[in-house]
Amino acid sequence: MEPSPLREPLLDRRTFLRGAAATAAAAGTLGLGLRCDFPGFFSDTEFATLEALCDRLLPPDRDPGAAALGVPRYIEGLLTAFDRLHPQIFAGGPYSGRTPFPDYQNGTPSRRHPSNRFRRFLAMSPRQELFWRAELFGAVAAGLPAHLGQQRGGVLRGLRSIYPEGLARLDERAQTLHGQPFAGLDTALQDTLLQQLDAPGALPLEPVRDRTFLDIAIQHTLEGCFSAPEYGGNRDGRGWRMISIEGDSQPLGYSLFSRAIGGYREREGHPMSTPNADELGPDGQLVPRPLSADGLRIQTRIGNLTGFLDQVIPGACQ
Repeated sequence: MEPSPLREPLLDRRTFLRGAAATAAAAGTLGLGLRCDFPGFFSDTEFATLEALCDRLLPPDRDPGAAALGVPRYIEGLLTAFDRLHPQIFAGGPYSGRTPFPDYQNGTPSRRHPSNRFRRFLAMSPRQELFWRAELFGAVAAGLPAHLGQQRGGVLRGLRSIYPEGLARLDERAQTLHGQPFAGLDTALQDTLLQQLDAPGALPLEPVRDRTFLDIAIQHTLEGCFSAPEYGGNRDGRGWRMISIEGDSQPLGYSLFSRAIGGYREREGHPMSTPNADELGPDGQLVPRPLSADGLRIQTRIGNLTGFLDQVIPGACQ
């Protein structure tokens, strides 16, 4: 079956952003705010439209799509972060309980796991709370002075207004062109419609944010796919597995000290100073695995970007 008109452009963008997500997730910087026990925000119709939209931004193929990874729940949880006694924006830590403590006597993983402190969300500073209230409810509702938004081109509108309006606009366009809501269209028509809305000028830019509703949905789809599962997306860590990330590795780590030998042991299957087992030829010599098509595209784009930056600012990437 031939790919739909939008599938290739979005997969190209998906490939690039996978690389960005992998880097950010490894550094612990993706994901901003929820758990799965949130109060509802979207109507049933809005939620169905959101599910269909997310699944076209990151479609299922050999890997799960955004809906299966829980992205719509991630987005709804973010929008309702303040609908609780304790707002859930920044997960705690330092350990999630996904890996055990090391056994320092033998330099091996132990059977003891820490409790999952990621589920204990951190209290925000007054400045952080003000920022997030403005993000979700808008600058006016948050009490920000009007001149702050005007300096950036207008009034900051809240995500809780942007999402229902954006989803309604998507359904209206689908009804006008095809007589059905967006979620009722087949994937080829959904892709064609999104391609039209992704064209310059097709959707209004949000004041201050300088992005369209579709741009915002793409950002949150990526966050939901690759942030820690405690935020509501990345169901069962499957988003991490898509991009070959194991997730948080502490308190275990990779090189484990052993009192028995007075030195460190490398975890089985996680060599730090020797080749990976699948990169050894029959004669035991190193044979690096070739890059996948996704990896090659990411590497090429990074090379192009650094080359451009080096031309603009000589020596910037040395």
